[in-house]
Amino acid sequence: MKNILVCNNAAKSINSYWVIFMFSILTSIFSGSANAGKKDQIYPRQINLSGNIFHFSMPEDFSKDMPATDMVERLDINDLNKFNDPQYGNLIRRWWDIKEPGWFGKKLGSVMMDISVQRVAENREKTFHADPYDIKDRMNFILMLNDVYHQRYDELNKTMQPDEGNGAAYNSGFTVVSGRKIFSLYHDHISNNEKWIRHYISAPEGATIVVLAIPVSEHTYLYVNFTYSPNSNVAPREFNRLADAKFDTFYNSLNIEYSSSNEIKKIVTNDWLKYTNTEVLEQHRQSVLELFYGKNPEKVLLQQEKDLKEFKLKDEAEMREALKNDPL
Repeated sequence: MKNILVCNNAAKSINSYWVIFMFSILTSIFSGSANAGKKDQIYPRQINLSGNIFHFSMPEDFSKDMPATDMVERLDINDLNKFNDPQYGNLIRRWWDIKEPGWFGKKLGSVMMDISVQRVAENREKTFHADPYDIKDRMNFILMLNDVYHQRYDELNKTMQPDEGNGAAYNSGFTVVSGRKIFSLYHDHISNNEKWIRHYISAPEGATIVVLAIPVSEHTYLYVNFTYSPNSNVAPREFNRLADAKFDTFYNSLNIEYSSSNEIKKIVTNDWLKYTNTEVLEQHRQSVLELFYGKNPEKVLLQQEKDLKEFKLKDEAEMREALKNDPL
């Protein structure tokens, strides 16, 4: 009987320890859940750009594997000579790990955010004209952003192998045409009643670079750069969907509180809101069509339309003949 009592007491003791052990695990999990919730909170930031206050909010659950230097809180954008240093306009850089929902969700890849103020780029492409870019004009701003893409990636494209199906390792464009129709590949992003320009650059290994830009002054602009990098065994579309959802609040928090004397405010909060990017391209229809069809686009278009009409007539004639010979 004593042995039985001893065994029962031992069993009770083991059960007690087991309950305590499980309770400590659950406490740890829920404590971790609370801490994760705090990390996932969106935190507002602001940077003073010579009296123009740049506001944005971002999640704070930064990747622990990547270094995070302090954010620049004030930047002089009036002295353009300071931008001779390529690092001068850098404001903040952060990384995040993207994973599937849940505690044991699979890690899908990472996102890097890079925000900087840039001096207006030199007109090297001379796409529509050879004059310096006037970024108060939206067509000029679009052309400049396309020029910036070429200045950053053309040399890399000469040495890097593109992903299958891509014409270049880093691939982007600002417009495309279909017959006489013109479409902008640069998107209209409106945040806090300000028109930003948003576009995408496809990158090697399924990565995508998301760019948002807006003028800050006559000679400077904000350049927000997100690099979405999925892991090799992850479908880029699924990764991009989760990354977009994570940073949607950031994209919609963008706001510049322009100084009272800054004429750019009226441009991005009023003038630019009246037209989409496609409508702006339409205002330069002849120049856009010449990019695709040469100096005499009307002649090329008329020939295309003639060829298409003849092809349709031939196709219809062949179909009628086939039905005549095979009435079933």
